[in-house]
Amino acid sequence: MKQFLDKWTYLEERILVASLVVNTLLIFCQIIMRGAFNSSLSWSEELSRYIFIWQIWLGADFAYACHEHIRVEMIYKWLPGPKAKNILDIFVLVVWFAFSLFLTIKGFDLCQSMVSRNTLSSGMRLPLAYVYASLPVSSLFLSLRLVYSLYLRIRFGTEEGGN
Repeated sequence: MKQFLDKWTYLEERILVASLVVNTLLIFCQIIMRGAFNSSLSWSEELSRYIFIWQIWLGADFAYACHEHIRVEMIYKWLPGPKAKNILDIFVLVVWFAFSLFLTIKGFDLCQSMVSRNTLSSGMRLPLAYVYASLPVSSLFLSLRLVYSLYLRIRFGTEEGGN
């Protein structure tokens, strides 16, 4: 599973960088069009918003892969030893996994609803299921990462795999 997650992290990073470049160029073109030509692209703002939504959800998964999520560590200082800290880490991972799994399931339900109603975006006439798919896709990969972290934490007492 580690190899799969490592490959996904690599791909995810490339997707996030490429989407940032595309979004920056898109907004730059919109600024030039408005400033220089007193006209605007009708679809650019909407597309930029949808790219940004995907960036946020993929970025949440990528941040977990890089151990960059914000964490309140005050409670850890009060705990008596490493075993208690490990138990708290396991508890946090289980709660986070439950929430991520909930988002995955409900996100897929939302996408199915969008597909069945053939909901389209107002400007680009793009199926909104593509936009809303960012939630279940990212939550699914985050759930996989959390399961792997739980396995390592329970088996080795760390997320490093006993190395």
